[in-house]
Amino acid sequence: MAKIVADPSWTGEFPKRLCGACSAALPVDGVGLSLIVHDRPDSRVLLGASDQRGARIEELQFGLGEGPCVSAFTAGRPVLVPDLRAHDAAVRWPMFTREAVRSGIGAVFAFPLQIGAIGIGVLDCHRSRAGPLAEVAEALAVTDAVTMALLNAQTPGWDGADTDVDLFDLSWRNHAVVHQATGALSADLGISIAEALVRLRAHAFRYSRLVDAVADDVLAGRLQLAR
Repeated sequence: MAKIVADPSWTGEFPKRLCGACSAALPVDGVGLSLIVHDRPDSRVLLGASDQRGARIEELQFGLGEGPCVSAFTAGRPVLVPDLRAHDAAVRWPMFTREAVRSGIGAVFAFPLQIGAIGIGVLDCHRSRAGPLAEVAEALAVTDAVTMALLNAQTPGWDGADTDVDLFDLSWRNHAVVHQATGALSADLGISIAEALVRLRAHAFRYSRLVDAVADDVLAGRLQLAR
């Protein structure tokens, strides 16, 4: 982790390498990393993940608009969920917990990435088994290191190259079709961007589809969401 923070040489694999370093530094099965665009929880976008389950957690929370990551960013403090099957978790995030458990995830620990009081994203750690995270202090130290690494990556000339790398732009591309579809739906139905995104998510959840796939159908004209 310290090496990546000190010398995050850009290879295009930086987000995945960063997630891999976090996963190796903590007693968890994997991690996912999301950034928040425009300081709004509903505009969070995936930057990277250490494994498929890490990506699945971020995908679910983006598609459903709920989960520990969303709550951690909103509250500005860690949200630790040692058992996704517990009643409290199911009541707080009913859709997310159901789908996460089906995906073989037992526990999620979300840590907001912050610069002072300003949040820029969230680090999600997960385990396949239920159980508390005893190493919270270590996780907070890793979270600080991730924030520093992201800041270094956004500093002009940090990699010794002439080309600047915009991590927010990179992460935005992971769900570009969704953002394009929400814009098109908003204009077509005369509704806000936020409501358009809610409609996409609701349709995806109702028919057990990925929100990206629904968005792709909307843009291609294969699906029309009524007023």
